[in-house]
Amino acid sequence: MTQSQAIPWKRTIVEATAIVASILFAFAIQAWWDDHNDSTLEQRHLVSLLAEFEQNAEILRDARAEYEKGYLSAAGILEITGKGANDFDETRFSRLVAALVSNKTFHLESGAYDSLLDSGELSLISDVQLRNRLAAWPSYVAEWAEEEEAVFRFIQDTLVPFLADSVRVRSIVNGFPEFSDGESPPQVSVIPVDKGSLVALVDSIQFENLVFQRAQGTWYAMRDGETLSAQMSAIVELIKSNIDE
Repeated sequence: MTQSQAIPWKRTIVEATAIVASILFAFAIQAWWDDHNDSTLEQRHLVSLLAEFEQNAEILRDARAEYEKGYLSAAGILEITGKGANDFDETRFSRLVAALVSNKTFHLESGAYDSLLDSGELSLISDVQLRNRLAAWPSYVAEWAEEEEAVFRFIQDTLVPFLADSVRVRSIVNGFPEFSDGESPPQVSVIPVDKGSLVALVDSIQFENLVFQRAQGTWYAMRDGETLSAQMSAIVELIKSNIDE
């Protein structure tokens, strides 16, 4: 019979411990590296988002100013039509009508936000409150865009055609370039406003109703714009608080 060799338990345990320790160390290094990469990606997204949201804040400020201009023009016209055409300022009324048909549209930038969603890396945003607000952001934008589109379509499809049958639109719009593109089309001169047409507008119940609709639609756009602005401000502040100095 051969004598069995004694197992070197001490050395075996030491070697096994070293192997386990090296594996755990490798896992720890990998976990650290993954966290480092995730943090780096998060910071890149946050910096891009901040620039985009700050740009959109300026766009939205311009949009809200335009909505307010349209709303105040409608309110001014309704004040005049409510008193009748006996005595009204023709120049002021014409200016209000020009502002009423001003039809600028605004579009928010979304490249950085879309990139975040398309990459599937929204979960990298470690701040839960910020992540939730970013996830909900498209719904607020959609509500605002819907109201803006409704105002745009109403002006184009209803208000302007009505005015086209009632007054020389170029007499009004081209007379106040701040409400148009700033220039009259080539060979199109600005002609005096026909007072009779203005009086007819002031006395027109249909026109008054259309102006009231314009005021209502613009008010909804203003309301959703205010909500959108509040959400945007909250997101910007959260982004700033999560960007590494």
